[in-house]
Amino acid sequence: MKKLERSLGLTAVVAISIGSMLGSGIFVLPGLAFELTGPSVWLGYFFAAVCVLPAAMSKSELATAMPTSGGTYVYLERTFGPLAGTIAGLGLWLSLLLKAAFALVGFGAYLSVLTDYDLNTLALSLTLIITILNIIGVGKVSSFLIFIVACSLGCLLLLDITILLNPIKVNIDDWFPQGGAGFLKAAGLVFVSYAGVTKVAAIAEEIKNPEKNLPRGIMISLFTVAFVYCFTTYALAKFVPLAELKGNLKPIYTMATSYGGHTFGSFIAILAILTMTSMANAGVLASSRFPFAMGRDNLIPGQFGQLHKKFLTPVWSILISGTLVALVISFLDVPKIAKLASSFILIIYLFENVAVIVLRETRVQWYKPEYKSKFYPLTQILGIISSLVLLSEMGQLAVVGMLSISIPGFFIFFFYGRKRTNRRGVIGIRGKRADLVEEKVFGPALIETMDLSRDASVVVGLLGKERSPEMLIEMGASLVGDGTLEVAHVTEAPEQTDLSDFIDEPGELRSLRRRVIAMAIEKGVPITFDPVVSHDISKTIYDISQRMHCQWLMIEWAGKSRGQLTLSTPVDWLKSHLQCNLAIFRDTGVRYIRKILVVLNHHPIDNTVIETADHFANVNKADITFAIFVPEGMNEEMTTNQENYIKTATAHISTRKTTMLITGSEKIEAIKSASVEFDLLVIGSTTKYHWKNKFGTEEDKIIASAACSVISLNTPKGK
Repeated sequence: MKKLERSLGLTAVVAISIGSMLGSGIFVLPGLAFELTGPSVWLGYFFAAVCVLPAAMSKSELATAMPTSGGTYVYLERTFGPLAGTIAGLGLWLSLLLKAAFALVGFGAYLSVLTDYDLNTLALSLTLIITILNIIGVGKVSSFLIFIVACSLGCLLLLDITILLNPIKVNIDDWFPQGGAGFLKAAGLVFVSYAGVTKVAAIAEEIKNPEKNLPRGIMISLFTVAFVYCFTTYALAKFVPLAELKGNLKPIYTMATSYGGHTFGSFIAILAILTMTSMANAGVLASSRFPFAMGRDNLIPGQFGQLHKKFLTPVWSILISGTLVALVISFLDVPKIAKLASSFILIIYLFENVAVIVLRETRVQWYKPEYKSKFYPLTQILGIISSLVLLSEMGQLAVVGMLSISIPGFFIFFFYGRKRTNRRGVIGIRGKRADLVEEKVFGPALIETMDLSRDASVVVGLLGKERSPEMLIEMGASLVGDGTLEVAHVTEAPEQTDLSDFIDEPGELRSLRRRVIAMAIEKGVPITFDPVVSHDISKTIYDISQRMHCQWLMIEWAGKSRGQLTLSTPVDWLKSHLQCNLAIFRDTGVRYIRKILVVLNHHPIDNTVIETADHFANVNKADITFAIFVPEGMNEEMTTNQENYIKTATAHISTRKTTMLITGSEKIEAIKSASVEFDLLVIGSTTKYHWKNKFGTEEDKIIASAACSVISLNTPKGK
């Protein structure tokens, strides 16, 4: 498959991102915003920038984890599934095209001060030129964009400074004549001015070193443009009377003319025309990559995902994008539709923040962003709340904007894409599902790499983040007895990646295989090692355990630390559906196990916990202490009953043992304190996952906080 050429550096990324914003957002929209909130427009731009910042940070993270053409479409499709991806891709495509068309209409408003030619014809001619430039290739226009953006920024800032130094200024008695409601409406309106800040992520395949240049470019452009917006609108409010600004579609020209006369105003108009031209170009450039990515994923006809043999650009996607811009200019009420598009962009930004939370909390193996947003998850939560606040102020308009794009996206997926893709996204894989119980067919990667005819008494699943794979395998070997041990190293690949691409075994896997063979010889335990590539870790681990009829499945997991969210992970699903025992191991680096603490819970699983801990003690020649938690203030009779329970339950154990009561006001903290004196803590999993446990179950928190290594045991559902 031909790939897009990486020809854009950091300067070009900043130029394209700023060019996507610095157009109608400052040359046209301020006049409409002054009508809503009065002189406080500059604060509206500042508030909108604050609301965009979480989405910018989230998208920077998503882009460095998935530096591929298509941007937000790819992120949402991989996270929420192809239906969400289809709606997001279509919505972003159309909304960015509408914004590009709006820039060309703004271009017409400023051109009206220079010529009497038909503005519609000029705008259509410019659309044709932009379309041709994009077909030829972005590398050929990036230098032009850099020059235009630099001129725009420099001239705007110079104009603002000279005007603010002018002694003649407007006296402002009331900065908020329309109150808080008007201010929020203005902020929602100008929000679309920042829509282009993350647009550059859609061309990530064409950026050099995207893991560094993409987040840097997004942040630099956001802060630069926010400063220019706020500074310029403050200058407008202080120099031009409010009556002349309300509803004015060329407010910068008005300010320049009032200060320097018609000639100076004409110069600024030319600058505005060139800037909005670059904005329209960036809009067509970025938006055309959405149908390109969707075409590659078979959600729309494949022609959209093909590259031109000579120019290596998605010609069909660019042509249809340019055609739609031309149709909008010719027939539609662009300003109103641009506002509708901005409401959908708000929704997209909201879901980008949600996507980061989902991908982090589900521990997706392939999600390895080079850049991670700061103050997670607070940043994402604030982004979600701010988007909802702005959407609420847009009222019915937000609903209309969402439905006008979501409904066509649904029908396109239902009648075309649904038949051509079987992907589910991370939510579909990690969420509630019945297919793993009923589906018995292995994927092609498993058929090629595993002998499914044999049985194994213990299966150790290596999921890629183990502190010490050897220690986990050694713990699994302790449970083997007279049976065999299967070590399955599972590599999770994105659904869009063809498993046949994983042909060669990486060096680290060859090294691990060698060490496993050495361990098998030293321990005298039959061990087989199989590397597996899968789109679905849960399905793979489940099927291996089923086909090999194992008694135990052992995996490593660090548990949930305080303050983190808990979404469904492979561990959650396995706990509820496995037909064998599950041992979850948290490795704290303890190499030699000589003292084992076993915490009982007056639960049927206690018998399994006692027997398994006794087995570990015998294999490691360790002492074992059986304990139970007793809240402070429990009366003597109840304390005696707890002691008797331990003695009765462990009476048959011949290993060196002692008993103890763990007392305290809070169970987790008390067990954590007691674990300091031991090498291994063994507990039973007794809590079923529920939405109330989004910050982790009791077992999760014990696993995460204990001072020693931990094994949490779970028996099959209903046993």
